[in-house]
Amino acid sequence: MKPRLHRALDEAAATLRKLLDYRRQISDHLVATGNRCELAGRILRERLEILRALLATELEQTDALIKTHIHEDDSLRTKAARLREHQGAGPVLAATLLAYVPELGKTESGQLAALIGVAPFAHDSGRRHRCRHVRGGRHSVRQVLYMAAVSAIRCNPVMRAFYRRLVEAGKLKQVALIAVMRQMLHAFNLLAANPNFVLVR
Repeated sequence: MKPRLHRALDEAAATLRKLLDYRRQISDHLVATGNRCELAGRILRERLEILRALLATELEQTDALIKTHIHEDDSLRTKAARLREHQGAGPVLAATLLAYVPELGKTESGQLAALIGVAPFAHDSGRRHRCRHVRGGRHSVRQVLYMAAVSAIRCNPVMRAFYRRLVEAGKLKQVALIAVMRQMLHAFNLLAANPNFVLVR
């Protein structure tokens, strides 16, 4: 038996992870309730609208609680501020990386990409060379990182230029977007590992 090794979370990061788990549950429930509203009759829609308002309020309060928790812990506050130096990294992404990626800044970027599930793996067999695919990894992190990458190619000049260069070279847009996710993760890893590292803007 060779169990996989994981870096232990400290108490503050563990609490942050629980808060984010709860936030994701509320967010999923809010989306599901909104979808039901579109198909519900008048009477049921009224009840669903009340539930949706309650869930939206709870999501807002949970976000405020997460922000306060990070602010009150010196280590989390410093790390979050460092990660948010990357244009396109919002509060949810920074909190997600702190809670779910304790390896950040402590392992190589290639290994980190594999852990998250944005590293391409070969599917070659003999002389056959198939397209590479990403697989596995930490879904909750990859999901938030994906949305951040979509935002980054719109508002971050460096990431936008990187994305366009790949598309113009013939890469599929989805492949180029995953490459942006990988590039962002590499930048976050450098920011967390080296206090003197400065991003090019």
